[in-house]
Amino acid sequence: MRTFLASVALTVGVGISGVAHAADCAPLRIINSLKTEPLARSGLVTVPITLNGVEKRFLFDTGGGLDQITQATVEELKLPVKHAAFRTSGLYKNDSTDYVSVYDVVLGAQHGSTQFMVTANPNLPFAGVIAIDRLGRQDVDLDFGAQRVNYFSPDHCEGKVVYWPHQVLSVIPVTLEQGHIDVQVELDGHPLRALIDTGSTRTNLRLDRAKEKLDFSPDAPPPPGTPKGNPEKQVYPRRFSTLSFDGVTVANPLVVISPLEFGGGKDDTTILASRAQHKDDLSNRLSPDMIIGMDILRHLHMYLAVNEEKLYVTEAGSGESVLFKTPGAAAPSSAAQ
Repeated sequence: MRTFLASVALTVGVGISGVAHAADCAPLRIINSLKTEPLARSGLVTVPITLNGVEKRFLFDTGGGLDQITQATVEELKLPVKHAAFRTSGLYKNDSTDYVSVYDVVLGAQHGSTQFMVTANPNLPFAGVIAIDRLGRQDVDLDFGAQRVNYFSPDHCEGKVVYWPHQVLSVIPVTLEQGHIDVQVELDGHPLRALIDTGSTRTNLRLDRAKEKLDFSPDAPPPPGTPKGNPEKQVYPRRFSTLSFDGVTVANPLVVISPLEFGGGKDDTTILASRAQHKDDLSNRLSPDMIIGMDILRHLHMYLAVNEEKLYVTEAGSGESVLFKTPGAAAPSSAAQ
């Protein structure tokens, strides 16, 4: 159970390009903003969070279904551990059946209490994981050029969300499943279902789907200049011509083709959270054809409009967001209660 105090939602002012106000719908209103930091050379990003007065940095993970915290952080903060009725499984081998409750959590303008699943992986370079749906059904603005994750009220004029300067805009229908963002993309003209995953360093394509939909053969020699793979572990990096988001195109993406199976098994039916999937169930609704990681996402600016179930995608800008360099703009502040 998570409880957060409501925050003051600041209206994005007139004069910011792309935002129109109508008499019968609400203007775009920002609720929270988190300044991200790169995690070494991995391409991943972390956000600041304060737990019981102690500031930590958590991985921001759009591929995660539940918030998580490391065992080291649990021990440092002396948090009582409880046993959950299910098990979580994730990309970083952070399976867990334990959770903790933290009663003083500050995340940007939000202040309240919440619960975290405990991961026993001792090698994670961050103190925990923030899932994309942490603040409930709010719009999420992934502005990697400005190094910001912004949250907006979903109550706004339909389609009036692209407040930043851009050249090409793509509007993609999305499927939202347990906090995951699934979109349709084209890889060299082949339609595929992809998971938007800021918790993955690389972009990956499932080996079985590559064989099925792209006629991929591991025995075919890779083109010159292709990074070295690992055939023994069925890891095959390949350079493609284009990855298209229905108008916004990434040229020459490097995609790692490999088996993608996370958690589960024939007798394990209680798997939740990040990239959950049964190994014996290839039709599992949470198993996309590919995972689009930060090697590609960091070049994009994406706005998830949850009520519209659409993802607005443009090229990433650079420098501070227009939200915060516009005269009179101010960061959201938490409400007093």
